[in-house]
Amino acid sequence: MTLLVVDIGNTTTKVGAWEAGAVRAVSVSPTREVATLIAGVSQLMAAADVAGASDFQVALCSVVPAAERAWLEWAEQEGRGVFVVRGDTPTPLVNRYRVPARLGGDRLGAAVGAFRRFGAPAIVASLGTVVVVDAVSPAREFLGGAIWVGMATGFATLAERTAALPQVSAEAPSTPIGADTESCIHVGASYGTAALVEGLAARMREVVGEGAPLAVTGGDAELISFYLKAEHQVVPALTLEGIGSVWEHNHRKADEDR
Repeated sequence: MTLLVVDIGNTTTKVGAWEAGAVRAVSVSPTREVATLIAGVSQLMAAADVAGASDFQVALCSVVPAAERAWLEWAEQEGRGVFVVRGDTPTPLVNRYRVPARLGGDRLGAAVGAFRRFGAPAIVASLGTVVVVDAVSPAREFLGGAIWVGMATGFATLAERTAALPQVSAEAPSTPIGADTESCIHVGASYGTAALVEGLAARMREVVGEGAPLAVTGGDAELISFYLKAEHQVVPALTLEGIGSVWEHNHRKADEDR
C-alpha cells in the first residue's frame, strides 16, 4: 500500500508518494490551485513508479483550512482514508509545546523528519512564507522554537508599508554590501535570513547540545543554503518524510493495541 503524503503550506503544496519508508516522488504546486494539484495525483503516482498505485491512502498536514477541506472532500469522494497530522498528534517525539493543539502540524512533521534522519538532538529550519526554527532535545522531545517573517513576506511587506521601497523578488546577491536600493533589499533578505537561522540555531544549541545537526527545508532552503556558514543539510522533502513517519508511528501503535 502506497501513502500519499501532502504538506499544504501558505504558498505551495508538496505532494509525495511514500513507500517503504521513503518519498519516491514529489510534486510542488501553488496552494491556491488545489483542483489542478489534486488532478495531478495519478501522474505523481505514475512518476513514482510505485506498485499498486491504485491502492493508496492519504496523510497530510495543513496551515490553510480551505485547502485542507478541499483535500478531505476529494479523499472522501475517492474513498481514500485520510490521516491528518496536527500539533497534538502522537509522534515518536514527546511534545513539550505549551498548547500542542495550537502547534502547526507542518512544524511537528518537519521535526519528526529531522529526528528520523539525524536522531536527537536536532534543529530544523523551515524557510518559506515564514521562517521557523525548531529544536528537538537529546531526550527526543519537541521543544518548540522561533517564528519570523520569510523572504517573500518581507518583500511584500516592505513594498506595502513603505513609500519609497520597491517590490522585489528573491535574488541571490554576490556581495554582502548592496550598491543600490534593490540590491540592498536582496542582501538584507538573503544574508539576513541566513544570519537569523545561524543565530537561532546557535542559541538553541546552547540548550540542546552543541553537536545538534541543522536540517534546512522549505522553498527558500536552496537559496539560503549558499549563505549559511554553519554546517547544515538541505532536505527538501523533510516534512513529507516526517508525515510518513508519523503515519507509520500511529498505525503501528494501533496494530499493537489490537
